[in-house]
Amino acid sequence: MAKYQTLNEITINSSALVSNYDYFQKLNPNCQICPVLKSNAYGHGLVQVAKIVDANFKTPYIMVDSLFEAYELQKQKSKTPIMIMGYTDPQNYSVWKKLPFTFSVYDISSLKALNQHQPKAKIHIKLDTGMCRLGIQPHDLTHFISVLKTCTNLQVEGIYSHLSQADDPKKITFTNKQIKLFKKMVSQFEKAGFTFKYKHISATSGATIIHDSYFNLIRLGLGFYGYSPFGPHTIDGRKQRLALKPALTFTSRLAIIKQIHSGDQIGYDGTYLAKQDETIAILTAGYFEGIPRDLSNHASLLLQNIKCPIVGNIAMNMTTIKIPRTIDSHIGDKVLVISPKIDDPCSVYKLASIQNTIPYTVITGLHSSIRRNII
Repeated sequence: MAKYQTLNEITINSSALVSNYDYFQKLNPNCQICPVLKSNAYGHGLVQVAKIVDANFKTPYIMVDSLFEAYELQKQKSKTPIMIMGYTDPQNYSVWKKLPFTFSVYDISSLKALNQHQPKAKIHIKLDTGMCRLGIQPHDLTHFISVLKTCTNLQVEGIYSHLSQADDPKKITFTNKQIKLFKKMVSQFEKAGFTFKYKHISATSGATIIHDSYFNLIRLGLGFYGYSPFGPHTIDGRKQRLALKPALTFTSRLAIIKQIHSGDQIGYDGTYLAKQDETIAILTAGYFEGIPRDLSNHASLLLQNIKCPIVGNIAMNMTTIKIPRTIDSHIGDKVLVISPKIDDPCSVYKLASIQNTIPYTVITGLHSSIRRNII
């Protein structure tokens, strides 16, 4: 029987994830590390990565952003407890009884809704220590604590915040200011009689530079997948680019190979003009699949480990590359779109640099419809 041929494929290396987890665990031996699987596990595949976590780690939580993501994991019978960090409409807590998740709380309406509709639910209180996003601000703390005292149906398990500038060594003063404010705000809860099993403030950046015994849990995101949030010219950035192992590989296939002539214009708006007779090939992936249009005429992909520049504007489901004369190419050949090797022209770091963006946007932009396989 003929085997179905997948045109676009993402491969996730489980041993790379294990290696990255171990790297941060060794840096923080007294902390428990929780992998962050929000945004489709940073583009790697929510369900697929959750299976790797279940099989390899004893961690308090898988961290997700939404109730939707939590339900997706529950449907797949994920064994690891799940904590929802993002916003949930409070009325959704009344739709289902006994939601088996732990919830992040940073507003009165959510606090009251959980207390009323999800008795015995575990919560982690989020504080705003300078990010100015989700979290209770210092001037609202007294009122929040007074309401929390009335919510006797809830189990207060943790308290946390998020660092906004920990990936910049030049801004360590601001990071230390956030930590100092966090401890001050936590002390107000403790004076009111609350105790916390978990206190956490670090994601990947914090897990690298903060080793304070006051904290005992880390929310590991980008570093878990093998990428550093630090710049390539920083000490930690250089060190982590050598130590961490990118877990993701993205391949596409050649659908068409054709000869064009001098003067031919490629793709929408004719942004590439052939100066001589050339060989081009069409890939079966475009900006819908996660090859950003900003890479048009600027990036190179790899065919048979040889650089092939992208020519013309990237289309919704197609990308055109120029084939060097040294390559004997065929329809169906695999093309490396994202390489796990950081020095390759299509590594996440290189593609992010070309677009003047961060690695996060490259990997989270990979469409969920692409098949993901674990090796």
